[in-house]
Amino acid sequence: MDVKITKFHEECIDCKSCMKGCPMLYSFTVSPKILLHHFTTQKPIASMAFSCATCGLCAQVCPKDIDFGEVFTQSKNEYATQKNVLKKYGYGAVVFHQKSSFSKLFSTTKKFTQGEYTHMAFMPGCALASYSPKLVYTIFDYLRSKLSGIGIIQQCCGTPTRMMGDIEQFQKYHTQLETDLAAMGATTVVTACENCYMSIKNNAPHINIVSLYSVLNEIGVPKEMVGRYTNLPKVALHDPCPTRFESKIHKDVRALMHTIGLPFEEFKANREKTLCCGSGGMLELTNPVLAYEQMHTRANQTQCESIVSYCQSCTESMSKGGKNGLHLLDFIFAPTMPSQQVEQGSFKKWYNRYQSRRMITMLKDTSLKN
Repeated sequence: MDVKITKFHEECIDCKSCMKGCPMLYSFTVSPKILLHHFTTQKPIASMAFSCATCGLCAQVCPKDIDFGEVFTQSKNEYATQKNVLKKYGYGAVVFHQKSSFSKLFSTTKKFTQGEYTHMAFMPGCALASYSPKLVYTIFDYLRSKLSGIGIIQQCCGTPTRMMGDIEQFQKYHTQLETDLAAMGATTVVTACENCYMSIKNNAPHINIVSLYSVLNEIGVPKEMVGRYTNLPKVALHDPCPTRFESKIHKDVRALMHTIGLPFEEFKANREKTLCCGSGGMLELTNPVLAYEQMHTRANQTQCESIVSYCQSCTESMSKGGKNGLHLLDFIFAPTMPSQQVEQGSFKKWYNRYQSRRMITMLKDTSLKN
């Protein structure tokens, strides 16, 4: 890493493009080149490393392809070997979350033996199951009606552990996920979570990972939802940063919004140049002041009162930032007009995940027809 940092330092022209939209760099330096020079002799201090949202914006906008996220990720991985450091930045909460997420109480799989798509599995992700087990069930019921035989897995991808730098433990969780998918015979995974999408894409290239939004754009949305929202006030569309470079997902999401007739406007920083919502890199845990500052900053970059995203964590961040955060899937599958999400505490979220797991276990191995 020292060689890479030296190269970064030599190539940096100090244009400060990386600082625009990055809450962390503005908090710790006035010059990226000076910062890189410091890193040539010392690794980043822990408070700086754990304040990086690892959103990828710096590398995207830098004319020299300098990636501060790579520097800080390596530092977090090194700090993760020092348990006292991890404890200082709230790792205990992550350990509890991850152990619970992989427990039998909150995770399960359901394989179906009949149908053309028994090689596929739907993975809603932790955040969506925590938000609404009913929505998870409704989405899967619809997928089954179009893709007979598709299975479902309620499991965590291990991203929280990886974001905290504990790569050894992340590999154990990822191996468990792969084992569960293999037991299902799932070679294609359809996910509604952007973190799950990128985690599987980057760590299990032998698995075909597909976004739910791309699938829905291909098979169509429920007929009654076509053109349903044309009379609603305009909303703003926020792109999640994990799928910053997934242009197909960007296109498919916008196509879905046009299909359901939902009027929307773009943030100035969108698609591959989108800004972090404030929850990236476990920032709410490691540097909550910075996290909430970014949530308010991002939420107020639009005049729209409602902000729609296709990531549940982003949706919640926009609500915490002072706007009305809404999930695109609520518009596609809600029986009534979406107005706002009900704020839920930690206990309610875990109860929702339990209920979602329970609904999945009760599904019958039958084929649904169109």
